[in-house]
Amino acid sequence: MSKKGTLIHECKLNLQKQTRYGKSKHADKLRAKEELRKAGKNYEQLKGIYSRNTYNSYDAVCQRFIAWVIVQHGHEIKKYEDCQPFATEWLQLKEDEGLSAFSLHMYSAALACSFNGLSRSELGYVPPARERKNICRNRHAKLDGDYETPNKRNVYKMFVATGARRSELLRLRKEDFREQLDESGKKTGYLEVYKRGKGGKQAYTLVNPKYTEWVREFLQTATTHTFHGEQRLFWKEDLFRQNHQLKAIYAADMYTFYLEHGYGNGKLYHCRKELAGVSYDKGVLAKVSHDLMHARNSVVIQYLWLLR
Repeated sequence: MSKKGTLIHECKLNLQKQTRYGKSKHADKLRAKEELRKAGKNYEQLKGIYSRNTYNSYDAVCQRFIAWVIVQHGHEIKKYEDCQPFATEWLQLKEDEGLSAFSLHMYSAALACSFNGLSRSELGYVPPARERKNICRNRHAKLDGDYETPNKRNVYKMFVATGARRSELLRLRKEDFREQLDESGKKTGYLEVYKRGKGGKQAYTLVNPKYTEWVREFLQTATTHTFHGEQRLFWKEDLFRQNHQLKAIYAADMYTFYLEHGYGNGKLYHCRKELAGVSYDKGVLAKVSHDLMHARNSVVIQYLWLLR
């Protein structure tokens, strides 16, 4: 095996040791915070890989790092652990090249994890702060009228109708949609969609009411294809590489809907920095966060920020 192959193999083994598939990241985070609190230590970062998508992202970052190390310091390394002293040099190089703070956080987490589960501080690199004003991915995505084929337009509308991630939309089947029922068992007139999301999360969430009738009509005539024994609605090649602005549209529509239908609890989330002076109802944010298959209100605000 070549030196590059050996390093990649050792790196993959290290990453695989950090996998926590099937476990609750939220529960583990609460447990870690409590244990550190009792020990009188500050919580920094939960270690471990909880989804296959995260593993794949970390693996890709590490392979790029290995390729660079071999060129720049190949004579100094024999095994993967010898690469650790050069991690901060590579990350600083990426920072100097203009890589976003969000990407640098992921890159540093990937390398730290690959060296037997180090934290970022133990790795020796402190990434720049992540701020909403620096979010730029998908901010200027195409809008509804710009999609030239029926398949692309259907994908666009389903993204805005469901607020789904790419992986969630790709796994949608006709049977994943159902009528919403109220507490007495009567139909509300709205639809729900069953999402199979990141990290094994699964839940029914509300379909954007603006698109309820379109979804009903689409399901009546949509053709499906067989994939892994399932009758799925969309092909991978029809999905957009980025859909963050479309999720932002869903988030804004759902925030307005829940606010108008009395889901607010009067407790306000006061924004800071570039959104100082702007406040959102925490009860409404929690509903939208659930529908987006997230667990933090701040994520909803980041999506709303994209539409400013």
